Amino acid sequence: MSETSSSDKTPGLPPLDKIYSEVRAGIRETDNISFKLLGLVPLVSGTAIIALVLQNQGLSAPLVTVLSLFAGGITLGLFRWELRNIQTCSWLIKYADALEKQALAAQSPQDIYRPRPEPPQGIGKTEAEKLIYTATILAWLAVPPAIGSVHRLPPGIAFVYYILAIAILIGAFISVKADARIPSSTHAGDKRH
Repeated sequence: MSETSSSDKTPGLPPLDKIYSEVRAGIRETDNISFKLLGLVPLVSGTAIIALVLQNQGLSAPLVTVLSLFAGGITLGLFRWELRNIQTCSWLIKYADALEKQALAAQSPQDIYRPRPEPPQGIGKTEAEKLIYTATILAWLAVPPAIGSVHRLPPGIAFVYYILAIAILIGAFISVKADARIPSSTHAGDKRH
């Protein structure tokens, strides 16, 4: 894609190879952010959960409960943000795909273009992220009941915990069901995003 044909040059627009390079850089950046979060969120959460479980005797029930709700809510927020990141990456991949098709069509080597392979068993980055974030949220919300913190709370506060935990779980469920991928029929230049 480093060669630019005369048909790629439109007055006022950058050459096709420059656009393609920027799109590929965007894909790398969204993937880089995703993989950093995928490593960091479970690691930090797992470490903190183990610390809470091991320090159970010295921590107050309200503190453990609030910490777990806070961590579950923050993880849900990161999950929602990550779904948008997946959507952006999907759009960039479709855009790069369209640029590749256009560049190859201009040069007439029809047999060179290869579409991106399907993920094994249909489980790719999106599904893996949904699994990891949901498991992390469930782990955080399971800590207070598992170590007995909820049972040591006054009934009204325990009820509030369960209501907030259910709200976070509903948010996680909605997030798991969300389709963050851009449909194949959507064109790269479509303004409806």
